[in-house]
Amino acid sequence: MKRLFAGLAVLLCAVGVGSAQAANVPLIGVLLINKATNPQPVVPLIRNALAALGYVEDRNLRLDFRFAEANAERFPALAEELVGDKATVIITLGDAATHAAQRATRTIPIVAIADDLVGAGLIDSMAQPGGNTTGISILATELDAKKLEILKEIVPSVRRLGVLRDPASIFPGRTEAIVEAGRSLGVELQTVDASSPADFDAAFALFHAGGVGGIDILASPMLANSPEELAELSIRYKLPAICQFREMVAAGCLASYGVKRAEMYAMLAGYIDKMLKGARPAETVARQPTALELVINRKTARKLGVEISPAILARADEVIE
Repeated sequence: MKRLFAGLAVLLCAVGVGSAQAANVPLIGVLLINKATNPQPVVPLIRNALAALGYVEDRNLRLDFRFAEANAERFPALAEELVGDKATVIITLGDAATHAAQRATRTIPIVAIADDLVGAGLIDSMAQPGGNTTGISILATELDAKKLEILKEIVPSVRRLGVLRDPASIFPGRTEAIVEAGRSLGVELQTVDASSPADFDAAFALFHAGGVGGIDILASPMLANSPEELAELSIRYKLPAICQFREMVAAGCLASYGVKRAEMYAMLAGYIDKMLKGARPAETVARQPTALELVINRKTARKLGVEISPAILARADEVIE
């Protein structure tokens, strides 16, 4: 009997030590627009980028992914939960998630990937972010306009182009930039908002009825998380679409122009590493990715009846056949 009690005591002690060790492992909370049933490709990208720096989940950090299920209105409650769970650092993807985290805490470091950190009012400046947020600004305001230019080059005869945007990722400066880009290209723009994937079909129907000749799908976590749905609608309505990431072209969109996700998440992991080593977000310079890529899907072009000029194909970083 004494041996039994002694064994139980050792076991309970081991459990207690394990629990204490787990409690001392930094908790990294992640706010995602994704549905829990569709965590790709963001979750593995984050895990792999952190692993490259020596961080192993459940050994020297814990990752807690909170999924908004394609509904940005869920972010405030999810952010409050992470604060209540005493997250060491909070990762946010997109403006809506970052704003929610900032409202939930002024002390926990927030590392954000956003379309325009300064333009959206998420940080004071790239050099001196201020507050408890720093991270990566993906040049969306500039790239949205550049994408419109590339789309016009792909379908030069069109005089009316569509702009599909996520209201949760829009601010005045960004809207003005895309309007100015359309004006400089001499095209009329039809802008349609989609707050969730449930709005996509109606949006494409509006574009089709409006007689647009192509669609610029603006940078947004929600839109980027729905590549198959957007590609299918683009092909069904015979509307060439230029998107944000290479993965969206691989899913069937005609083209993409933007940052490379692998570089972006490697940068994100570097910020997490800095925060865990005591860096202060207010004094940690925000950065922009340096590598941009143009990707063309010729298989989709054939389905749409679009002839891609040799000049554009020559400039492309990748052509998917």
